[in-house]
Amino acid sequence: MSTLVCGDCNEGMARMRSGSVDIIFTDPPYIKNLYAEAYQVLARHAGRLLVPGGYLVSYCPQFHLPVILRILDGSGLAYFWLCAQLNSGAKTIVWSRNAMCGWKPVVIYQKPPVTAPNQIFIDVLRGVRAKAFHPWQQSIHETLHLLSRLAAPGALVLDPYAGTGTNLIAAQLLGMNYHGFEIDPATYRIAQDRLTQRPLDLAVYSEATT
Repeated sequence: MSTLVCGDCNEGMARMRSGSVDIIFTDPPYIKNLYAEAYQVLARHAGRLLVPGGYLVSYCPQFHLPVILRILDGSGLAYFWLCAQLNSGAKTIVWSRNAMCGWKPVVIYQKPPVTAPNQIFIDVLRGVRAKAFHPWQQSIHETLHLLSRLAAPGALVLDPYAGTGTNLIAAQLLGMNYHGFEIDPATYRIAQDRLTQRPLDLAVYSEATT
């Protein structure tokens, strides 16, 4: 059964059954100094909730990547891979480094035993700009690609920071179950509306079918 909850994911995940999640796929908020807490919440719950061999997939900002990796290294999960999501459209400039961001890291961790997925995935992801529902919204294309390689139909996908529901929609399109948390009521309502609309045609997304 698929559900989206309006509430705090730290409290919500604490109530979830151990070993009940096949894959966590999420994009935590990168709000000033609050980003570390968001990843600490992931590290606190992921090891308990994931099935053996289950994956944690998370977007990360470049600037804070070393800190985030250290946090996730303490989760009981094993580092698996690092993917690059190529940014389309306007680029963000990190002025303290005079660096223009052309890509975003997507880290993958796995609950031991560490094993290869049944299908090959590519670690350079080319989505399309998708900001129609929220300034922080991500493209569904990279989610479809990685989810379709790392999990099977019927799997339970957890997104603790569901936002406008993009990752949950991808799970729905792939025949997977989902459980999501979104703390902001307005954003939660957008996600809920998107999830109850007529499903898109998966055939238009080559990322999941090739």
